[in-house]
Amino acid sequence: MIVKRGSASGARRALWALGVLAGLVPLGAAPARAAGSDFYTVTPCRLLDTRLTAGPLGGPALAANASRAIAAGGQCGVSTAATAIAANVTVLPQAAGYLTIGANGSPKPLAATITFSSGVVRSNNAVLPLGTGGGILAWSGTGADLGVVLDVTGYFMDGDAAATQVAPPAFNPPPGSYNGEQTVSLVSSTPGATIRYTTDGSTPSASNGTVLSGSISLTGSTTLRAIAYKAGMTDSAVTVGSYTIVRQEVLFVATLTPQNGAISLGTGQATLLLAADEQTAVLRHSFSNLSTTLTAAHIHAPDGQIVFDLDTATPAADGSLTWTIVSTGAWSRTQILDALRAGQCYLNLHSVTYPNGEIKGYFRIANGSITFTPPPAPPALPGGPPTSSDAARFLTQATYGPTPEAITALQAQGLAPWIEAQFNQPLVSHVAYVNALPVPAEDRYSWYARESIWKQAIQGPDQLRQRVALALSELFVVSSEDSDLSWAESTAAYMDLLNRNAFGNFRTLLTDVTLSPAMGVYLDMLSNDKEDPETGRNPNENYAREILQLFAVGLYKLHPDGTLQLDNQGLPIETYDQEVIKGLAKVFTGWTFAGQDHSQSWRFYWPEQNWLLPMEVWPEHHSTGSKQLLNGVLQPANQTPQADLNAALDNVFQHANVGPFVCKHLIQRLVTSNPSPAYVYRCGQAFANNGQGVRGDMKAVLRTILLDWEARTTTVLGQQGFGKVREPMVRFVTLLRALKAQPPADGRFRYYWQASAEWGLNQAPLQAPTVFNFFDPTYSQPGVVAEAGLASPELQITNETSVFGTANFLHSAIEGYADDNTEITLDYSYLTGAGSDAVLLDRVNLLFYSGLMSTATRTTFAQALADPDFPTQPLERAQTLVWLVSLSPEFVVQR
Repeated sequence: MIVKRGSASGARRALWALGVLAGLVPLGAAPARAAGSDFYTVTPCRLLDTRLTAGPLGGPALAANASRAIAAGGQCGVSTAATAIAANVTVLPQAAGYLTIGANGSPKPLAATITFSSGVVRSNNAVLPLGTGGGILAWSGTGADLGVVLDVTGYFMDGDAAATQVAPPAFNPPPGSYNGEQTVSLVSSTPGATIRYTTDGSTPSASNGTVLSGSISLTGSTTLRAIAYKAGMTDSAVTVGSYTIVRQEVLFVATLTPQNGAISLGTGQATLLLAADEQTAVLRHSFSNLSTTLTAAHIHAPDGQIVFDLDTATPAADGSLTWTIVSTGAWSRTQILDALRAGQCYLNLHSVTYPNGEIKGYFRIANGSITFTPPPAPPALPGGPPTSSDAARFLTQATYGPTPEAITALQAQGLAPWIEAQFNQPLVSHVAYVNALPVPAEDRYSWYARESIWKQAIQGPDQLRQRVALALSELFVVSSEDSDLSWAESTAAYMDLLNRNAFGNFRTLLTDVTLSPAMGVYLDMLSNDKEDPETGRNPNENYAREILQLFAVGLYKLHPDGTLQLDNQGLPIETYDQEVIKGLAKVFTGWTFAGQDHSQSWRFYWPEQNWLLPMEVWPEHHSTGSKQLLNGVLQPANQTPQADLNAALDNVFQHANVGPFVCKHLIQRLVTSNPSPAYVYRCGQAFANNGQGVRGDMKAVLRTILLDWEARTTTVLGQQGFGKVREPMVRFVTLLRALKAQPPADGRFRYYWQASAEWGLNQAPLQAPTVFNFFDPTYSQPGVVAEAGLASPELQITNETSVFGTANFLHSAIEGYADDNTEITLDYSYLTGAGSDAVLLDRVNLLFYSGLMSTATRTTFAQALADPDFPTQPLERAQTLVWLVSLSPEFVVQR
């Protein structure tokens, strides 16, 4: 099979989805006519990504029930004469609602651009009209912050007029209301045009106004007018926009840590924005890992006087609290402000265990980076062999789930020797499995790769590798939801890659993922061509952006313990900017499927598929210019493609964020959703140096994660922030492993449709809906979880449909049913042979709860077993009990 690839392939796919083109009009071809105007394609370009650092085309997320102006004209190749853009709109919602996008300066349209449910990422193609200053205006109709991503695929413009009239200036940021001084850029798409502008109310012309020589700084509310002109062409229309500049506020920050000897994993951050008139201040705070439930929260004066009671304040839609600063007790308003400026006021959070306060932090004016102090070493763990409960809990974290035999063996072997033995387990190939199937090659679709993944997860002796590979698949995400990855060989080869690297070095993993043909297809590095000034083509930026944002570094600089570094304004420090993205995009040019005939130049764009070998380079398609990398590093021009790639990946690998970033991801997937900063720090130190001067040793990282005090001690089990919700696919395999599942005689586990929320688990390996994985690692379930300041990533894919769908699917699974009318053999003898209900519950407790079942849960099960209507036949009795176990909160939450 031949796959068409090239610089225009992403545009073709997007435009086909829009219904504008049928994939037949290449970039640079005659524009398509639509509604009396001309349509022009552009290389798909990210116009807005609110996940990025704050800026006109970046963060923050769109606030609840708020609006935001976004520059479009003059961005992403869109002409400043454009009247509308064609775009793909993606929302990352925390609550249900809608997003409406219209022309800047115009009334809000009646129809929503896209509607959404809580926690469900959605996309929609739309034609968006441009308004004042070449901008669009987005209105949020939801009760929580809304992440928005806009990808432009083309624009509409009167081509006849553009041939004779200068394109009008566009403003960035667009006209609107802003906090503080604004730097406005003006641009016209007509090459060689001159721009004049005025701020005094007069109308600019070719002879009136200031000639634009750079950006314009607006320190107060201003009406900006601008015109563009060029000899031989008609002057542009005058662009007029009003900017409302709100007076500057003062920002304070606080880092909350355990106080007064509290033994707590708790931590928190807060910002306090003092209004320009100093009458009010807006507080935003977050916290996690309190030992017990939050009972009170206050801002205190230096002597402990409460000056702001958070518990009695009414939160805004975005969760912020407004403090009206008035005289309180013996403290006058002036004295409170003086103490605040002096860094003497503090935020204190109280809990059941620590009624006088568990964590607190003093507010400081954000005039410098927050210093980092390494945490103290944790307490020593008790010696001796692991108990059965210890062994079961360890296996819950390090494998897809314990079996009675595995628990006994681990007790005899010990934890550290078990890990070393797992490192030495042989690899088993998913590709080999797929190729051996009695299915014609042309019919081997992605579900056959998942068949192999399930088999290794359920039966594989290399359980640690299987769990780590799954965790890596949720970091370096590719997905068969992309139709270009619908073949089993593509995803099977990718999972083999992750298996090979699970115990290797992270630097090697970066190379292998980067050159993986599956990743190349998924994030458009495959057949990514160098820039062409004549056509305006630029390298595709998808992989460059995601390797930084999602795979290795993150958006903001981190301390060694994974907490944010703050700049001298108390704001997060971005790790990279658009120039770095452009530089890396150039690095990732010139690669396509291996094994092509280089004498046929067209094969770079339309290669024959080869999923088994790393992508190979075509030097003539690689950008030879200099390339901006992280931390101010400039890669010189005229390097070989391999030298460019090696230097760029070294640059990413050496970034200080990588250790804590990767460690937190792995800890969240294996042990707990809310690791303490100290836990992340200890793991990050192992990443930085395995004890022998080697950085990125995954074996050292995994030893640290699984043997760390926080993973192994039982003293944190009572703290509400410890543990994690089991991912649905892990929960499923845990049950099958406990019951020693055996496939039919042909050895195949036919589980194909588990990604369905209605009929499956709402999750399946390598089937994430987007590159953002199944869930956001920072997601916090609204309500009790969010109020506790805890992350609960897995709950983002939990909804009414998935709860019932999972329950029904697990019911059929534990009765032995699989897809294609096949049956799985399950061994209930460990449970049916218990001899009494008390022994049965003891065995259930160890196998499914690591010996940690609460008295309340055990009582519930005992009462159910004693109920005369409960099944009496031993097998049916055991099946029903296991199904109840699968739905119980204490099983769903891994501790």
